[in-house]
Amino acid sequence: MTGVITDYVDLAENCLQGQTLEFELKGYDTRSELLQALQDGKIDLIFHANQNPYFAETNGFALLDTLLTLNMAAITAKDSFDENKENIVAVEKDDFALKAYLSYNYPQWKVVEYETSDAAVKAMQKGETDCIVSNSGTVSDYLKNNKLHSVFLTKEADVSFAVQQGEPVLLSILNKTLTSMPTAQFSGAVVSYNASSRKVTAKDFIQDNLLAVSLIVGISIFVVLCIILDSLKKSKRAEEKSKKSAEQALKLNQELEEKQQELQNALVEAQSANKAKTSFLNNMSHDIRTPINGIMGMLTILEKSGNDGERAKDCLNKINESSKLLLSLVNDVLDMAKLESDTVVFSDESINLDQVCQEITESLSFQAKEKGLHVIGEHDDYSGIYVWSNAVHLKKILMNLFTNSMKYNKVNGFIYMSMRTIERSEDHMTCEFKIKDNGIGMSEEFIKNELFTPFVQADNSPRSDYNGTGLGMPIVKQLVEKMGGTITVESKLGEGSCFTVILPFKIDTNARPEEKEDFDADISDIRVLLVEDNELNVEIAEFMLTENGAKVETVNNGLEAVQHFKASEPGTYDVILMDVMMPVMDGLTAARTIRDLERQDAKTIPIIAMTANAFREDAERCMEAGMNAHLAKPLDDEKIKQTISEELRRSNACHE
Repeated sequence: MTGVITDYVDLAENCLQGQTLEFELKGYDTRSELLQALQDGKIDLIFHANQNPYFAETNGFALLDTLLTLNMAAITAKDSFDENKENIVAVEKDDFALKAYLSYNYPQWKVVEYETSDAAVKAMQKGETDCIVSNSGTVSDYLKNNKLHSVFLTKEADVSFAVQQGEPVLLSILNKTLTSMPTAQFSGAVVSYNASSRKVTAKDFIQDNLLAVSLIVGISIFVVLCIILDSLKKSKRAEEKSKKSAEQALKLNQELEEKQQELQNALVEAQSANKAKTSFLNNMSHDIRTPINGIMGMLTILEKSGNDGERAKDCLNKINESSKLLLSLVNDVLDMAKLESDTVVFSDESINLDQVCQEITESLSFQAKEKGLHVIGEHDDYSGIYVWSNAVHLKKILMNLFTNSMKYNKVNGFIYMSMRTIERSEDHMTCEFKIKDNGIGMSEEFIKNELFTPFVQADNSPRSDYNGTGLGMPIVKQLVEKMGGTITVESKLGEGSCFTVILPFKIDTNARPEEKEDFDADISDIRVLLVEDNELNVEIAEFMLTENGAKVETVNNGLEAVQHFKASEPGTYDVILMDVMMPVMDGLTAARTIRDLERQDAKTIPIIAMTANAFREDAERCMEAGMNAHLAKPLDDEKIKQTISEELRRSNACHE
């Protein structure tokens, strides 16, 4: 390969002091294959991509800083061209970089896609579109046709590399390589490469050897005529074959019509899904702004409330509620994304159904009573029965259904919850979970067509109250089905709804009830090494820890954590709180490095992860890296104390 990419690789390999970067160049036949390879994780970065944040976000990649800037020109067959008008531009369907440039810089233009670049040029020449767009280095190729002329555009194309989303370390490293390189050098290199000798095309050869080509064409025509005369003699024999071919063509045409109908149906379905997602984004814009507005408003009131203690307490309570609301919105969107991409881990654990129901009832009954609702609960006795399932997913199913009954209920309404066994053998059982209310209910049409459709809600009236994201029921349905169960619903408008979930369980015949020892979560005088790169998160964590009597020392990344621990005397720290995503060295690598140190306390000191990645599989990755526990952000004061105390008790028990 030659060109700017090779210049970059030559400079980037040794531009970072003390570090050598290795690049492997891998080619693809089409730009679509290139983009797909990046999305599939088969390659780490692509070149080139135009600076268009929205296009990058929707296609699942992140953009580096600008590598080079290209002057762009419109090639047109029209007598006049104004880039500020609503022009129609022809673009090769596969050229995602050019489409990104146009949508970002000329959103008023209409882009018409063609299968090939030649088809796009021909469409422009025929007047079907106003222009095509090319970088300035290739303009001369088109101007060989004296019917075309170029108009240089005022908006340049900023070209960069692109990497997968979720690769902040790689993004940071590559951006650092760009800061050490002269951007003008690459922009100038484009001109020199475009000006270099090209492979001679058939068109170029014909233009340069018109007489010789004409003679060859004349001879060829004579030969072809002879062949045609011979072919006429064989036409009768071909007639029968022609009939057979016609029948095959008719059959193929019918199949084509069927495929076209399938494509039309798929288009209608995609348009419907797109409409639902557009509605969801509009609703989410409102729903996210509502708690944010509440938080900012309460902070303003708090700032101006002076010494009014009651007013300040009320503001803090409302800030807390708004924060929880915002967190639930984010969690719903993340849950749905994980389920749709089939990346949710459904690992089983031994759980007690009686305990699960009790935890849900205790968590939600108080909220229901605050809303003036009456809760009635009854279930079979499961106190000594343990089953293999996933407590987090089971709770999410039941809590979503219960929350719906609260949300769409009436004043002084009721919620009825029940759990009973409908079938049982020696090692298997099937349970029925029923949640019923006398709220606003749903229409039969909505239940049939939209209840389990993502981003859709039964009540789409002006959103003066928080009604969620429209993701709760789709999440419930997918979780139930992935757990091997079924969900049914009965509802009438104005009378209420009844959801019935049936789930099969394998009984844990070897389970023994856990005897949990009560203990006071006290972290007074505990020496904590806090590893966190975000200043605001540092301030919050330090406050929570020091308020509970802990002694805190803070470092900003994983490498500093390793260096501080290595330089300290054994026993200096009692516990390490480690953020996961950090520059220089991430938390997982830091944990592994500490565990590999040749000293006894490196093997035993509790390392607790602090991360915004709150899924089960994220916690499992932390455990695999040698950490002991996992705290999901936003941090909870009681959860921090409880987790530190439990891990220290386990560590002390191991030493004894």
